Amino acid sequence: MGRKQSRTKCHETVLCLYQKIFLRMPSTPFQRTRKKNNQVIVLLAVMFYDILACCREHISKDDLHQITVPISVQELKHQMKNKARLFRAVLLITVLAGALRIYAAKRLFGYGDEPTYMKVAVNYAGILRSGRYDLLASFDQNYEHPVLYKIIYGAALLTRPPINNFSSEQLYFSQPASTIDVAPWVMADRYVSVAFGTLAVMILAIINPLAGLFFAVDILSVNYTSVVYLEALPLLTSLLCAVAYLRWFDQVSKHPSASPRINGWLAVSAVFLGLTAASKYIYCVVGIVIVLHFLLALAQRQITWRSLFYLLGWAVLAAVIFFIFDPYLWPDPAARLSQSILFNINFSHSDLVVKHPYPFSQPIRWLWAFSSYFSFNPRLAFIFDVDALIFLLAALGLPRLFQHKRFFFYWLTVGLIFLLVWNTKWSQYALIVMVPFCVSAAEGLFTARDLGRKFLFPSESAASEERKGGE
Repeated sequence: MGRKQSRTKCHETVLCLYQKIFLRMPSTPFQRTRKKNNQVIVLLAVMFYDILACCREHISKDDLHQITVPISVQELKHQMKNKARLFRAVLLITVLAGALRIYAAKRLFGYGDEPTYMKVAVNYAGILRSGRYDLLASFDQNYEHPVLYKIIYGAALLTRPPINNFSSEQLYFSQPASTIDVAPWVMADRYVSVAFGTLAVMILAIINPLAGLFFAVDILSVNYTSVVYLEALPLLTSLLCAVAYLRWFDQVSKHPSASPRINGWLAVSAVFLGLTAASKYIYCVVGIVIVLHFLLALAQRQITWRSLFYLLGWAVLAAVIFFIFDPYLWPDPAARLSQSILFNINFSHSDLVVKHPYPFSQPIRWLWAFSSYFSFNPRLAFIFDVDALIFLLAALGLPRLFQHKRFFFYWLTVGLIFLLVWNTKWSQYALIVMVPFCVSAAEGLFTARDLGRKFLFPSESAASEERKGGE
C-alpha cells in the first residue's frame, strides 16, 4: 500500500470510528454538547496526522525546506498537495497558539513586572498623545531595557481612553487581570503580546510544523507571550532574523556570485537583528550564533571569503537599525548605551538576585518543568502541561539536530551556555532558546519514531538501511 493510500485509509478509519461511536448518541442537551466536543477532538486528530505527514516532507539536510521546480504535472500536483497540507497544519497551529494565549491572558492574575511596564506604557501613551515626540528621547524610566517594545505598548493604549497614572496597586495579584478596574488598559497591552507571540509560532510552524506545535503549547512560551512583558516581540524578530539569514546562506553557499536580490535576505536579517536589539538585549544571542555559523562555514569553505564583506555590512546595518528604533540613545549614544548595559551587569549581582539563589542549572529547570518551579496564578490559565515531554524529546533530538539543522544546534548551545553562566536566572530569559529547543523536540520525535521502528520491526528497519546504503 502506497503512502497516499495509507494516509487515506487512516482518515477513513478515524471518521468511521467517529460515526459509529458519536453520531448515534441520544440527543439530550448534555449529549449534544458532548457530541460537538467529540467532533472537535476527531477533527484535531485528523489535522494532527496532517501535521506529522507535513513534517515528514520537511526532513532534509537544509535548515529550511526548499521547494524545487516541478518537472511534470504529477510532481506539480504532489507539491500543491504538500502546500495545502502545510497550509492546514500552519492554520491549525496558529489558531491553537492564539487561543491558548488569549485564554491565558484573560485568566492570569497581575504578574511580576507587569505594573512596571504598564506604568511606562501609560507614560509613553501620554507622550504620543501630546505630539511631543522629542520626549521619547528624554524619557528615561526603565532605561535598563531598550524602548521599542515599550513604545509599542504605549501606542496600543491610544485605543483606550487616556489614563493619567498607573500604580502597582491597580494591578491586583489576586484576581484575573481581565476583571480589575484597569482591565481595558492591561488587556490592550496583553493582546499585543499575544499577537506577537502567535506570529512567532506561525513563522516557526511554516518552517517546521511540529516545532511550531511544540512552540504553541509550551507553558513557558504561552505564559510570557500572554502578559505585559518584553519577550514576545524580540522572540519574533530574533526568529525572523535567523530565518532571513538562513535563506541567504542557503542561496549564497550554492551560488557564490550572489546577486543583489539574494543579498537582500541578509539585509532583512540585519533589520530584524536591529529591531531585536531595540526590544531586549538578551535576544541578540541570535546575532552571535549567526556570526559563529558564518565563520565556521567560512573555515569549511562552504562560502567564499568575499562573503565576509557582506557580514560586515550586515553588522553595520543592524547597528543603524538599533540606533534608529531606540530613541533613548539619540542624545548621547555611547554614554546611554553603556549606562543601560552596565545596569544589567550590575543588576546580576544586586540584592534582588542574591535573594533568589537559583542553582547553576536553573535554566534547565525552567525548560524542563516551568509550572513546577514557578509560582503563578491561577494554574487553570493553562490548558496543556507537556513541558516535560517536550524537554525529553528535545534532549533525544540533539544528535539529529546537530546532523540536519546545525544552525539551530549552535543557537541552542550558545543560548544555554549564556543562560548557565549569566548570574540572573529569571525564568523569562529561557525564551532566548525556545525556538531551537522546539526544533530539537521535533527532531526528537522523529528519532523516537526511528527507534520504535528499529525495535518493533527490526527486519523492516534492516531492509530500509540496506536500501539507503545501496543508494
